[in-house]
Amino acid sequence: KEEEVKDEVGGAGECEEEPACVQAGRRSPRLDRGRSQEKKAKRAAGVRFKSCASLEGWPGEISYTHTPDMSEVTPADKRLLRQDYVPGVSIRRVTDTAHPACGQNGLYATITFGVGDVLGEYTGKVMPGHWGGEYVTRLWNTGANSDYYRPGVDAQKMGNELRMINDYRSVPGATGPNCKFSRAAIRGFRAALIVAILPIAPNEEFLLDYGEVYWRQELMEADCLPPGSPGDGSSGVKEAGVSAVLPSDLEALENDLREMVSQATEGND
Repeated sequence: KEEEVKDEVGGAGECEEEPACVQAGRRSPRLDRGRSQEKKAKRAAGVRFKSCASLEGWPGEISYTHTPDMSEVTPADKRLLRQDYVPGVSIRRVTDTAHPACGQNGLYATITFGVGDVLGEYTGKVMPGHWGGEYVTRLWNTGANSDYYRPGVDAQKMGNELRMINDYRSVPGATGPNCKFSRAAIRGFRAALIVAILPIAPNEEFLLDYGEVYWRQELMEADCLPPGSPGDGSSGVKEAGVSAVLPSDLEALENDLREMVSQATEGND
């Protein structure tokens, strides 16, 4: 059998060097990991940020970084730092029959959260502007209509524990939300965080305010807008749902685009 194998590859004595495909098969797994890391480094290097040389007040002798430098951290310490799941929270089935989400999931605290404590980052798939859905939150929060035409995070099919947070409306004992969205920059990109706005005790449910646009859309789809609700025509709020484009929306978007182009031009100069 050994002779047959040698014949198949051309014979061990007939070739001074093994074919490239055989050499590749003998390659060390450690070498493969090294090459894989090189590829990852090249991909990471493809993400470029503006130089901070023109950042007012930044000292020139200090390096500016969007991410923590972990080059001095040991593998053991990295394992300690790593968080596979959002800490301090637990997904539970809602069993209270008076709860509007009875039979569905909710998110509950396992530790005490103080006002201003960050629960974590709302993750999912970043989608382009105009994208709507029950699990979409915007990465801009300026209050302008143009926020809805900028990228957002959709946690419909992917995300983390924070997508399980319910709205506070009609929840027994709830008088309002106990946490809210807050926008920030993480690793050099815009991100949506959820922050506690009231003290939250262990076993207490996290509750958000989904916002007027969400509930207006829900009621429109259910065709049950009650009198005086936003969008039924009797209130002072114009119906400007996610799917409706008004002249004022286009004007605001055009102004924002002009401002972005102007800033980009100034940055290049």
